[in-house]
Amino acid sequence: MARRALLSVLVLALGCSSEPEVEPDAGAAPSPTRTSPGPSPEGGAVDSAAPLPDGAVPDAAVPEGPRTEVAFVGGGDGMVRTYALDPTTGALSPLASVAAGNDPSYLAFDEARQLAFAIDSGQNQVRTFAVSPKTGTLTAKGQAVGTGGTGATHVSLVPSGKYLLVAHYTSGHLAVVPVAADGTLSAPSDVVLAGDKAHFAEMDAAKRTVFVPCLGANVVARYTLDETTGKLTALAPVALPAGAGPRHLSFASGSPFVFVVNELASSVTSFSYDAATGGLGLVETKSSLPAGFAGANTGAAIFAHPSGKVVYASNRGEDSIARFTYDAQGRLTREGSVPTSGRIPRSFGLAGKGRFAYVANQGSGTVYGYTIDPATFAMSPMGASAQITGLTSPKFVGTARFVDK
Repeated sequence: MARRALLSVLVLALGCSSEPEVEPDAGAAPSPTRTSPGPSPEGGAVDSAAPLPDGAVPDAAVPEGPRTEVAFVGGGDGMVRTYALDPTTGALSPLASVAAGNDPSYLAFDEARQLAFAIDSGQNQVRTFAVSPKTGTLTAKGQAVGTGGTGATHVSLVPSGKYLLVAHYTSGHLAVVPVAADGTLSAPSDVVLAGDKAHFAEMDAAKRTVFVPCLGANVVARYTLDETTGKLTALAPVALPAGAGPRHLSFASGSPFVFVVNELASSVTSFSYDAATGGLGLVETKSSLPAGFAGANTGAAIFAHPSGKVVYASNRGEDSIARFTYDAQGRLTREGSVPTSGRIPRSFGLAGKGRFAYVANQGSGTVYGYTIDPATFAMSPMGASAQITGLTSPKFVGTARFVDK
């Protein structure tokens, strides 16, 4: 089974832009987290060749035994908050909070080592916290380190757990930050210019290729990473359709596809994916909006469901989560959407092995939970048991299933 992305939030993440600019209101022009890692399906195996989200590694690579799932919310007040997640109902209960710099806009996780890594977009730093899953307590480990660029917007952990990848929206840089065995961090081992408005960075589960959607350059930049030296080698970038503005991406579970959410075009692009080479082949692009929608909108976060059948993308403007099915060739069909009960759903994520979803509405200061129908994969609001209100500009929501020790 796919192990949860080391990062995310209520994995929720994914959705979105951590650039220092202010996010627009629901009727404004574009602005730009993934967070939440895509869990493995209940009782179902995931193809080991298929990439896992945000630095996740297969469950077999970490100790067996019980796990505790914790939800995380980060945002504009400088705090990271933790919540207990009821594994049966998906209900959330507050646990703890910790100061994490000026703007903890994205998180990554190491479930085996019980660690959380928080990016600080305001100070262009990343820091490590030890997580106590039962209490949600976060304890700083070591010192925060600079990320080598400006506008740090996304962080992920590579499958080996040896490095963090940090994308920078303002400067366009991709940084590699070494992670010691105890989770402490050191200065970047490499910093390269990935492309204008680099928004996301993640290594595939094949441990070969790093993918970096660059919104301004309209490409997905690609690299290999030498884990002995921590140095990157550039591969040819992959272009998106004109005007797309790629923001985040998500790997299909058990099939060779990658899905990219396009911020500027409010669309989703599907690619065929070759794990052996890191190659991407364009399949098609579909709008994430319903026919006839005429308002302003930008795409934000994207996650493929662990069933291998559905991919979700968030819309800021229509304020919805769109649902797509995809066929054996990676062709997309928009099946519908669900309102997010708030404004500017910058981040969302999947939890409970694909049974729940959580959405962070940046413009409304709220997080809402949803159940996912196991047959149709449609989302339905959970109600008051999974609502968090009174937040300050929540930019990240995601979960992690920590191995109990």
